[in-house]
Amino acid sequence: MKAVVFEKFGETPTIQTVPDPKPAPDGVVIRVEATGLCRSDWHGWMGHDDGITLPHV
Repeated sequence: MKAVVFEKFGETPTIQTVPDPKPAPDGVVIRVEATGLCRSDWHGWMGHDDGITLPHV
């Protein structure tokens, strides 16, 4: 699948092909055709959220 990936905080993310996710035994994987970004995404990208590890998909 295609995904936006950032490998360094504050630098331009890239679009990469990554393996399809595997669902948990009681979970599902859904197809996403569109998405958006919000301010919390920006804070994560800039390194303001210490819970985010890199690389981040």
